[in-house]
Amino acid sequence: MSCVVAIEGFQISQRYVVKEMTILFDSNQYQHFHFNCPIDMIIAPRDWNTIRWSENHNGLVLRDNSFLPYEIIGYILSQIKNLRIYTAGNQSKTAISHYLPNTEVVDICQECKFKYPMTLQDSPCFVLHPSRYCTLSKAKTIKAALQIFHVDC
Repeated sequence: MSCVVAIEGFQISQRYVVKEMTILFDSNQYQHFHFNCPIDMIIAPRDWNTIRWSENHNGLVLRDNSFLPYEIIGYILSQIKNLRIYTAGNQSKTAISHYLPNTEVVDICQECKFKYPMTLQDSPCFVLHPSRYCTLSKAKTIKAALQIFHVDC
């Protein structure tokens, strides 16, 4: 059994802040989440350029706290700890592995030399932002790539 997990967020001061996450299951059912900022988040002055760039490109607003509490991410991911998890990118793999250190997390960028296409299919999302930065679009693209690479997904 496996699933695909796609995340999107911000890298600030040695910490990756997840703002959006999608879990896409073998059955093609999915869970799509948006999160508040962590309660203990401290933004260093040098982080503001990165934050502004990210907000302008991915459409996610770091300080938008109208979603799920950040602290629930660990609980959500714990529900899939017994599955093989496919994701794309070292940053995603590292973030997921932080919450699930004993779970197999496969980075298809490393294992299959995967790269996202320039355009991803549009998906229904809670936030108005380009599909390139939507985790639901990313998860669907990863799953399609796994099928092309003939990986058991």
